[in-house]
Amino acid sequence: MMRSFRLKPSTVHERFGDETVILNLDSGSYYSAQGTATAIWSLVTDGVPEAGILQRVRAEYAGNSEEIAGATARFLDQLVAEALVEADNTVDGGADRELTIAAAPSKNDQFSLPLLQKYTDMEEMLLLDPIHEVDEHGWPSARRVPD
Repeated sequence: MMRSFRLKPSTVHERFGDETVILNLDSGSYYSAQGTATAIWSLVTDGVPEAGILQRVRAEYAGNSEEIAGATARFLDQLVAEALVEADNTVDGGADRELTIAAAPSKNDQFSLPLLQKYTDMEEMLLLDPIHEVDEHGWPSARRVPD
């Protein structure tokens, strides 16, 4: 049975070109994903189940199919271990669903190991002053409590 994934509420992310920066607001750690890792992260955030992620990565990248599957599964495990996503192991209907790939894959890109680089240098600062929701008044301003 394959897994599906959902972002934890404490996870925020932003893509900058070929790099995705991911922040865990609970731990204060932040991460950099580039290349293949960004492609996989994008599929995870789109709600694609593990079987679909493997299918898409195999279709888009040239390389040994078993190595691609193993490296992709290890990357997904790392996302779960770092508490960035939650895995749901009860997926049944989505696991066998075929993904429609718009264009025939060219496999121009050679598969490279998806790497998630972890940074902890700002943990204390992020935990002391977490990212705030901003209203029209900006911050830092105390949130108004209705009477």
